[in-house]
Amino acid sequence: MNLQRFAQEKTEPATPKRRTEARRRGQVPRSAEVASAVLLLGTFVAIKTSGAGMVDELSRFTRETLANPPVRDLDPAAVLGLLPRTLWLMARVTMPVVLTAAGIGLASNIAQVGWQFTPGALRFDFGRLNPAAGLARMFSRLSAFELVKSLAKAGVLGYVVYRTIQGDLGLFPRLADMELGAIASTVGGLALDVLWKAGLALLVIAAVDYYWQRLQFESSLRMTKEEIKEELRETEGDARVRGRIRERQRTIARRRMMEEVKRADVVVTNPTHYAVALRYEAREMAAPRVVAKGRGYLALKIAELARQHGVGVVENPPLARALYASVEIGQLIPPELYQAVAEVLAFVYRTKRLAQRG
Repeated sequence: MNLQRFAQEKTEPATPKRRTEARRRGQVPRSAEVASAVLLLGTFVAIKTSGAGMVDELSRFTRETLANPPVRDLDPAAVLGLLPRTLWLMARVTMPVVLTAAGIGLASNIAQVGWQFTPGALRFDFGRLNPAAGLARMFSRLSAFELVKSLAKAGVLGYVVYRTIQGDLGLFPRLADMELGAIASTVGGLALDVLWKAGLALLVIAAVDYYWQRLQFESSLRMTKEEIKEELRETEGDARVRGRIRERQRTIARRRMMEEVKRADVVVTNPTHYAVALRYEAREMAAPRVVAKGRGYLALKIAELARQHGVGVVENPPLARALYASVEIGQLIPPELYQAVAEVLAFVYRTKRLAQRG
């Protein structure tokens, strides 16, 4: 009983086939926290590098708008006419940040899982509507970890934000006495400081979460010894079947090739290493065609079969080697071999005519 239970325990690492199948189903180790942390830091960098330009653009637009008398007087037509300009300004100002955030978010996901598109993961699964399965997921170890992670993330980020602004809490009462530009500069600088430190803290949390996700992924893919044996049997069985199919195909192709030898005009040999059978029909072919070829034992069989069916066998080692190396079965001979093959065919035809007269 203990041995049976041990055999059913998933103690073995996943095989490459199991990993490939899991990836095809969309099961890959991925942490959403990594994307969030990198996105936050990327947004900080984008705002830090283009923030001054964004402020200048908004300030210039505001000055130009308020200097327009109809707008200053709240003329409805003038205010409505500002809408396209305002939308275009906001799009132009926020574009660096938006594009940076989108690019970083995409890059962080690709870095974790690579290029992965799994349409099967988009299919509707009725099993997800099962209340019992939903309750099981709610009280699972994974849900417990997600809860702890969320509480830890909220606590860490809250502490980082508090520690960042703790020394500047006295600034807030004085903001009422500052000019608009000074207020924007003070609050903006403090917000960027919070953004930077929160991003670093979230990056540490993301590293821990990614490590946990990899452990969970590897644990979910583990296999029993029996599963590995079954997969091995299936793999070897498939390989044997494919091997038998290929061998059967080779046998059929060899048998068909040997049938073509009987209809050949000449077989050029090495004499024992290579044999190439040629057939030429002046009305149908632009040049002689290789209908069979072989080396070693197969070359001897081709030559023997040719003699049995009255096909001329000519020993010409250089030509036999050239034909074997440069022409595949079913192809016409190349122009550079026309002269040599023509001489061999002329010799065969002449020999046959002399034999018929005799």
